[in-house]
Amino acid sequence: MTYTAITFAPVQGFIEKSRKLRDLYGSSFILSYLAVAICHAARRAAGVPETNPPDEDDPVISPALLNVAQGTPNIILLKGHARFDKSVAQAAFTHAWKELVETCREWIEATLKGEIPYFDDDFSDHPAHQRRHKWQHHWEAWENHAWEFFYAQGPSINAARIRLNAQKRSRAWTGINWVGESSSLSGADAIAWPEMATYKPRDSWSAVKPKVDDFYQKLSQAISEAIIAPNERLSIPELTKRLITCPDIAERVPDEQFSVSVQQEIPASFRDLNRHDEEAKTGWFRGDGDRMGQYLKEISERAANDAERVTALRAVSRALMDWGEISLKPALRKPEARGQDAANTPGRIVYAGGDDFFGIFYRLAPDKLTARECLQWFYGFPDLWKKHGEDITASIGFVWAYPNVPQRDVLQHCGEAEQSAKRGGRDRLALRILFNSGNHLEWRCPWWFLQDVLEGYRDRRGEKGTAANWQHFYSDVAMLEARHAFNDQSDEVAIALFDIYFGPENAELLKEHRWGEAGKSGILRDRPYETDTANIHALNAWVINLAKVGFHLCQSPTNQLPQNPEPQKIPASVT
Repeated sequence: MTYTAITFAPVQGFIEKSRKLRDLYGSSFILSYLAVAICHAARRAAGVPETNPPDEDDPVISPALLNVAQGTPNIILLKGHARFDKSVAQAAFTHAWKELVETCREWIEATLKGEIPYFDDDFSDHPAHQRRHKWQHHWEAWENHAWEFFYAQGPSINAARIRLNAQKRSRAWTGINWVGESSSLSGADAIAWPEMATYKPRDSWSAVKPKVDDFYQKLSQAISEAIIAPNERLSIPELTKRLITCPDIAERVPDEQFSVSVQQEIPASFRDLNRHDEEAKTGWFRGDGDRMGQYLKEISERAANDAERVTALRAVSRALMDWGEISLKPALRKPEARGQDAANTPGRIVYAGGDDFFGIFYRLAPDKLTARECLQWFYGFPDLWKKHGEDITASIGFVWAYPNVPQRDVLQHCGEAEQSAKRGGRDRLALRILFNSGNHLEWRCPWWFLQDVLEGYRDRRGEKGTAANWQHFYSDVAMLEARHAFNDQSDEVAIALFDIYFGPENAELLKEHRWGEAGKSGILRDRPYETDTANIHALNAWVINLAKVGFHLCQSPTNQLPQNPEPQKIPASVT
């Protein structure tokens, strides 16, 4: 049997060009919608219903469930059917994207007709029509050149995936000509405005700026400042992401499921999270299943025949998709639901496309979110993750962001933190604190040791939990760093300090389980480094980073360091 693997790019870049929570939802909806369009086209080519065909006839192996609102993986696995070649698949993908872009452009033209001369509805040879056509030309360029499309086939699923990855190494990108000034959101593409096609590099931007300002002022008035602020300047893809989340615009999309998804996930009462207007920190996390490709390969190899192989792989996909909808989403309560499900941490799951998921913790003003609330949620994550029933682990990158950090920077750090968790041995959480300056702190810990460490801390007074003063540990580490007590020749100072503040049981675990072993992730990483110096440095850094991150995440705001605190005594033999 022949298997087909399909994906498209850029995915993370498309998501990261976001300022508002609405942008994230728009990105997720669009990516899922494009993936669903490919799957529906594959089913049409196979002569089966687009929705809920019998498993034995369904050419779609993964994703097993198609859901625009939930999030659909952008790597699609298909079986058989020569009629669904690359040209057919890419045509379905491009058509779906064009529908979204055209819907937004036509809404702007219809809404601002009479307000902006360039949207005159006279379709004769009137100059206004000619100029309108040039505006349309730029939108058509983005319809045709916004994405790269990758398609590969092979005699096995693993072979198809390997060939797909090989194709992705050879890019065939078509850039869009830059016209005028850059977007205020990402700075990556040109500002969209009606006369963008008539602007020449020699023209003075200050001369046309009033027209750009007028366009965005009227667009903001038409759709509300909560969606597009008058001072924002967006590119065509960014406008599409923002506008398509509005129910009045989404209902114009020919696919009914898209409109229904927008109505359900972004109700009229939805309030965007504007982090720049509040002095409030927020928590962002991105997670992914570990070694999914290897796991799917092992399942495929255990199957006796093609039919068993497809059934087994589809079951994995369905289990993970169900987990996202049934288990993960309800684990966070929407912040506007005050007083309801108070036990749940407030936040939203932006997407949960199988083993890949993204969420945010936040509260609506005047309530303030605490880092401890986020940590409590992560303590329960291992049990939550097990509910899908598959024998895989997960790694998550968590970013505790200060209020004035641009959202695109937060998203980038989320991805970096997730990759850091994977590089650090997988099956763990990477905690990253992102300051307004752009600097960050990070500490990684496997799931099995996370709660024992952070809740096992006791200060010099013997206090634990919310009463514990993390500044005791923090100041001792700072003092010892200043004295160069942590060096690459010995880790005894770090272990002794950890023993004092976290207890002998945890200290023994740190010594015994630094590196991974069968069935248990290593605290530092899976395997030792190549030199003893690197191993010692890794443990010292882990303890130092624990002090810094723990102080910022676990310190109670009411818990102040006493005057002239007495430093904890470190055994003389290790100083």
